[in-house]
Amino acid sequence: MFRLDARSGAALALASALALTAALGASCAGAPPAQRGTPACPPLCPQQTPPPPAAPPGPVVPGTPGEAPVFDPERLTLVLDDPRLAPVQKLVGQEAYGSAVAALVQALSAPLSPEDAAAFRYQLGRLRALAGDPLGAAKEYDAAAAAGGPLADYARFAAADLLARAGQPDAALERARAVASDVAIADDLDRVVAGALAEKGDIGGASARWQAYLARSWPASTWVPEALRFARALLRHPGQERAEEAIRLARRILDQAPGGAGAGEAKEILDQALSTLPFARRKPFLDPGPADLLARARALLTSRQDKEALAVTDALIALPEAQAPSAFACDAFAARGEALGRLRRRAEAADIYGTAIERCGPAAPAAAGASAPAVAAGAGAPAVAAGAGAPAPRRPETLYNAARASFRVDRHAESAARFALLEKEYPDHRLADDARYLGARALLALGDQAQFVQRLTAMPDDYPSGDMVADGLFELALFEMERDSWAGAVRPLELGLARFPHERAYHAAGRFPYYLARAHIETGSPDKGKALLEQVIRDYPLSFYMALSHARLADVDPAAAQRALSAALERDASAPYTELRSAQFAHPAFTRAVELARQGEAKLARLELDALGVGSRTAPREVMWASAFLLARAGALPQSYSILRTAMAAPAAGDSRVELAGEWVDHYPVGRWRSAWELAYPRPFAAVVAAETKRSAIPEGLAYAIMREESAFDPRVASHAQAYGLMQLIVPTAKRMAKPLGLPSSVEALKRPEVNVALGCRYLSVLRGQFSDNPLLAIPAYNAGGGAPKRWIAERPSQSFDLWVERIPYEETRLYTKRVLASFAVYEHLYTGDQPSEALRTPLPASPAARSAVANAAP
Repeated sequence: MFRLDARSGAALALASALALTAALGASCAGAPPAQRGTPACPPLCPQQTPPPPAAPPGPVVPGTPGEAPVFDPERLTLVLDDPRLAPVQKLVGQEAYGSAVAALVQALSAPLSPEDAAAFRYQLGRLRALAGDPLGAAKEYDAAAAAGGPLADYARFAAADLLARAGQPDAALERARAVASDVAIADDLDRVVAGALAEKGDIGGASARWQAYLARSWPASTWVPEALRFARALLRHPGQERAEEAIRLARRILDQAPGGAGAGEAKEILDQALSTLPFARRKPFLDPGPADLLARARALLTSRQDKEALAVTDALIALPEAQAPSAFACDAFAARGEALGRLRRRAEAADIYGTAIERCGPAAPAAAGASAPAVAAGAGAPAVAAGAGAPAPRRPETLYNAARASFRVDRHAESAARFALLEKEYPDHRLADDARYLGARALLALGDQAQFVQRLTAMPDDYPSGDMVADGLFELALFEMERDSWAGAVRPLELGLARFPHERAYHAAGRFPYYLARAHIETGSPDKGKALLEQVIRDYPLSFYMALSHARLADVDPAAAQRALSAALERDASAPYTELRSAQFAHPAFTRAVELARQGEAKLARLELDALGVGSRTAPREVMWASAFLLARAGALPQSYSILRTAMAAPAAGDSRVELAGEWVDHYPVGRWRSAWELAYPRPFAAVVAAETKRSAIPEGLAYAIMREESAFDPRVASHAQAYGLMQLIVPTAKRMAKPLGLPSSVEALKRPEVNVALGCRYLSVLRGQFSDNPLLAIPAYNAGGGAPKRWIAERPSQSFDLWVERIPYEETRLYTKRVLASFAVYEHLYTGDQPSEALRTPLPASPAARSAVANAAP
């Protein structure tokens, strides 16, 4: 059975360091062994040791005639895992790259098969580059290219890149010209060639290559440095057209780079380029037109530069073009509303959205519906004079965002009116059923229970294909359950279960049968209720509602809970597991991806996999699974996890994207299914996590569950909220946790796993101590702060844990709690299954202590 290695921090840090050797990760290849003849030898001369056999075949097993090949992850081995390279692997883990080079050179002196010699030399090239020897690395790449094989073009590319950076443009261009056009890295050649041409003084040729490169989609960490490099090269060759191009590049960086990356240097380039232009050519850049200003505001919002976006909208809404209804005016005020909302100026956002609705103009007569729900007119549904202008294309989205903005500041009458207007004007729009659902909630907040019930009850008939119908029925059931009307909850729960018999979304999987079970128990049908709880345990392995079902059933019948779980495990242990078989495993791109993964080049492997449709989710599901296994084995856990996470959601009708959830989440992690769960729930930095969870006295599975949700195991990730590292700590929290441990708490320190995990585990321990009667409340506290769950417990002291979670007022925290608790259950089952599970023993009350206090205070 394929098992993911529990990689140490050093090993994964190695994978990251190797992948960052060049802009997308330097590739190095092996060289052909020296040609060995077979000279005559006297009988008594020492006998040459024959070369050992080649390494075992790779993970792709050819099929029989007429059958596609099979991918077997158990057969995948990394180059550095070769026992003959054990000293090299150890030195690399210590980041002693110079010594690792010497050890690998020694290994290459032994008799090797041609395949092993090529693979070892490939790795030697990478290590020379890491050791600061670019020209030596380029030589290894040249030898690798001469050896041929799947990675020959990657070797040529890497040599070209290193030589260009080392100031040898002619040699770089020679190698770049030899790279085939069908390899995924070919798109990156424009960057290398542009740099080499610029070094030679050919700014015209370099400009064409840089423009082609920047026209493609690249991560900001890649395109921003190249755009700056291009702009600097332009300014070294004076000319008005070049200065204007430099201005456009600087402006793009300032507007589009996430979080303002590269902004300081871009501003310097902008000022320098502007100073070289005469006034007539400078003026358009200093005084952009309305369309350019609007585009800039949108770009700033997309790049999360909200303050800068708001400043641009100051000028936008003051323009004459924004003073009367039009598509431009609608978008200008909507952009301002979005910026204000993001900056938490929510009341202002709701106000400005009202103006945006006016500026959007009236709905087109053909779009208006006659069956709009009756809602009292209120602020936010302003009349617009007939003939004021054609409706803006984004009017429905503006109505929806306006209504949500009002909802967030408890202006529920205004919110309900805006949602109702959207339903009335655009009954067939994709947001119409969302408006029904949220509008009903606004009405309930106003105290209009009758309208709330009426709207949601009619929702399945009014929106038969709406994607919010399930949530509408569930909201109706929650309304009844919260007021202890369990009989009233039965009907919407039964309708929901009949219409959505097996939901898979993590926050919903099993909710209808779970609460229907509770309703039956509460209304005097315990046997029907227990049967449904057993069904959830069987059919929704280790989900949030499975954990709740197990806890509730174990409370009344422990033996039944154990039988249901044991039966499900026995069933899935013998369930057939479809092998990964696809014709695409014979595709050259997949072959290159395998070889790149073996060398530790996970980022480059992902490029080849994306060429097969992995990134777009159009590859066969067998290839999607194989890609996740491949990247995980190469140490690229974030990339592996991202494949599984993005492919979990079921595509909409007519969408050809692949969905993987049904392939494994319907089966418990036993038998051959276990490897899929281990892939989705890995344990990176195992030694660090084990030590720190023990020191902080928290469950190891909880730390991994938090880490999985917070960072997807990327130790250097930073959020827009300035949280850093594996467990996403902000600096103030980190400082409080670091002081008693004697650890650093700087931003860079938080990107080190050994620091981040230690501080994150301590913070979890502190939070768990604040909720000793139900330590699971530390989960929402980790997301929303320790004071939030205390406040919610004070508001609802007697509520059961399940309903308490459903009514967490922050959507992000509510969903976070469900995800993390489910992940906690998985980690416990996978790796500590011989110990009692905390996740499967959730307390029935949210706070047993608070409920007891209420009961004791009752007369």
